[in-house]
Amino acid sequence: MNVNTENRIANLLNSGYKVQLNHVFGGLSHILKGIFGYAFLAIIIYSIASYIISLLVGMIFPVPSIDSDEIEAIMEAGNREEIMEYYSETFSNPNFGISTFATNLISAFLYPIIYSIYVMAYKYDHMQKVSFDDIFIHYKNGKFLNLFLITIILQILTSIGFVLCIVPGFILSSMWLLSVPLIIFADADVKEALDKSMKLAFKDFGSFLLLFLSFIGIGIVCAIFGIVLCCVGLLFTMPLFYVIVVVLMYSFYKEVVGFDENDQKPAAPITDIYKDNPYMN
Repeated sequence: MNVNTENRIANLLNSGYKVQLNHVFGGLSHILKGIFGYAFLAIIIYSIASYIISLLVGMIFPVPSIDSDEIEAIMEAGNREEIMEYYSETFSNPNFGISTFATNLISAFLYPIIYSIYVMAYKYDHMQKVSFDDIFIHYKNGKFLNLFLITIILQILTSIGFVLCIVPGFILSSMWLLSVPLIIFADADVKEALDKSMKLAFKDFGSFLLLFLSFIGIGIVCAIFGIVLCCVGLLFTMPLFYVIVVVLMYSFYKEVVGFDENDQKPAAPITDIYKDNPYMN
């Protein structure tokens, strides 16, 4: 991990801190306005690539579809054992496990495209030019493996958490909110990212949980608007949801951990030594 960032985190853990969520949400519209085009395009590219590859996986490892009419007929008959048997046969199919595993790997492989929005937000926030190449930056900056691994780990752990009465899922999802940006901005490895994010969360867990719950609220609002717009609106509102969440996560990282001062200062102007030096006149 970057030494300066590690020192800042150590100071935060020693002295404690309180997140100002109004600061996190306050800069949303400014950054969103500046990067929305490329960020939206990143989500579309991710969605199309994920859909096409998932179709190919489904063709190679076909999974029996769930017949809603048959389930409804069984439920009307009131035979619970038959329902359990139906689901058991469907989910015990070997291809179901293979297809699910492959789909999760594909998702983790493509997620760095979504994570590129962190970089876009940082560049725009620091008055740097955002470009199309930023969408694929994590495939060439040496951070892909850590992002790939942490995506898989978070998928597994949070899924287990939500299966265990839901509440553990909220806790796990909240305390590891900073794990991905720590890899992107602080050069943390997977272990460091999980460890530092968890320790920072425990210092102000209420803010972490509240931010995660706000993501759920934003998702519900986007889904409602998408459905109201004859469902076609989902093609716009759901990518918008992902962009908003990542931008808020960037702002949250900036509020909690921050960046090196040198990253936030414009480059020093180039001076003319003959003009500016009185001894040269």
